Amino acid sequence: MTDRIASWWHGLSRRERWMVGVAGVLALAVLVWLLARPAYAAFTNLEADHRAAIEREGRVAAKVKLLAQRPASPAAATATDGVAIDQYLTQSAGEIGLTLDRNEARGQGQATIAIATAKAPVLADWLASLEGQGFVVDQLTITPAADGTVGMTAELRRGAR
Repeated sequence: MTDRIASWWHGLSRRERWMVGVAGVLALAVLVWLLARPAYAAFTNLEADHRAAIEREGRVAAKVKLLAQRPASPAAATATDGVAIDQYLTQSAGEIGLTLDRNEARGQGQATIAIATAKAPVLADWLASLEGQGFVVDQLTITPAADGTVGMTAELRRGAR
């Protein structure tokens, strides 16, 4: 078979050999491009998926750690009872970088709060930590924004310990 190809090659003129050689190189380049481009895209997607999975694992581990924490004693549970609920919510939100746009005390141990923009995981973790401290979320509305953040309004009260 190689003899037939060699004889065919020698039967071509110099110009035809150049044209067949250039066509072969172009065909090889297209074949490499068709194989390499999807492989590169697959590896890029794998890397992005891996980064997202690691980030999710970290958030889940932090939530598990937060859920595993229990108040040490009734004395620790009453540490927030001496502070007005609106002041406590403002302070705890400020500690993690959230800004309360509305914070109204509603009687003894109740408040209505609103946050215009926040990242959803940060907001969810803050609400979970408040629940871990004995607060009860009576009403919660979370609204997504176009820029990837969320807005939130909630009614909170101190729960019975």
